[in-house]
Amino acid sequence: MPSPSRILGLLALLAALASAAAGAGEARFSPLFTREATDLQAEARAARAEGRKLAVAFTLPDCPGCREMERTVFQDPGVTARFSRHYRSVKVDLARSEPILDLAGRRGSAGDFARQLGAFATPSFAFFDGRGEFLYRHTGTLAAADFSRLGQYVAKAEYEQYPFAGARARAAQAANAPRLQADAPAAGLPRRPEFRLADTTGKVRRLADFRGQAVALAVGYSQCPDVCPTTLAELKAAVEALPAAQRRQVQVLFVTLDPERDHAALLREYVAAFAPQGGRPFLGLWGGDSATADLIRELQLVAERQPSESMGYTLDHTAGVFLFDKAGVLRGLSPYGQPVGALAADLGLLAAEPKHSDKTIQVATDQHLTQGNPRHVH
Repeated sequence: MPSPSRILGLLALLAALASAAAGAGEARFSPLFTREATDLQAEARAARAEGRKLAVAFTLPDCPGCREMERTVFQDPGVTARFSRHYRSVKVDLARSEPILDLAGRRGSAGDFARQLGAFATPSFAFFDGRGEFLYRHTGTLAAADFSRLGQYVAKAEYEQYPFAGARARAAQAANAPRLQADAPAAGLPRRPEFRLADTTGKVRRLADFRGQAVALAVGYSQCPDVCPTTLAELKAAVEALPAAQRRQVQVLFVTLDPERDHAALLREYVAAFAPQGGRPFLGLWGGDSATADLIRELQLVAERQPSESMGYTLDHTAGVFLFDKAGVLRGLSPYGQPVGALAADLGLLAAEPKHSDKTIQVATDQHLTQGNPRHVH
């Protein structure tokens, strides 16, 4: 029978092993890109000592796509585990005023360093080997699965054969996946925007409330003289052009950018005038000044007041229709003036898809440069 001292020793060893395993697990699953770098040359040396490459995320405090990836992708344990095997991850805030040291040890602004790599929008990700040589740069918001694929793509040096976006496009073609006629979302837009706005009954709505339906979202205001009524009339016609079985699979949302004047009763009456035959009634959404400002930031909208003698003021605002699939993923922006037939075709395509869609969104720009020779932008 083991002695009491031997038993105590074994228990201590087991406790130490458990503590080490827990610590390793915490390190392995710690969120990505949490540490801000000021000396990228030192970061590259550290990555080389660890047998890894260096991944740098360029962010801005008001970047919706950056916030979405921080909230979801960089917190995903599976993504973190796979990505951290190959990369040491740091971030560079392009809003910082203090200089940084680049990979060559030169002092300069974060913005200048990003521009040298062609990172003109956020989020952007730049990859370097342990010697500080540039490998690849990707710009655009990615879902967890796509970000994991990007990490593997760079780790395997597949950029020497084809760009990342090209690889995804070929995969879509191989699956015979039809593409929307709408424009692709801008690179920095979140794939699943978040908002909390009240409908005309006072019920608080989120985009997630409409999962299982294709969603067409337009913004504007009830006193808009031309763009808004035209857009809603075209949406009515597009929904009515769908087969009867698909019409109720599309929900049109109209969000006012003029909460000061568009009270609930007025907004309800306004959208009711465009109710499509056989389809879901259009839903008007309203938020206070703070919620409206949040939506403008989240979707990177334009909403500027212009003085008007007859109306007090008008609004110059973003035109077009944001298109979401049944999983709540932003798939495209139908530009103002797009033919009704094209809009109807896109709505029909989204309505016909299953709820859990994993379609790739072509919103990114990518670049592979000759090692050690990044492109300078003046």
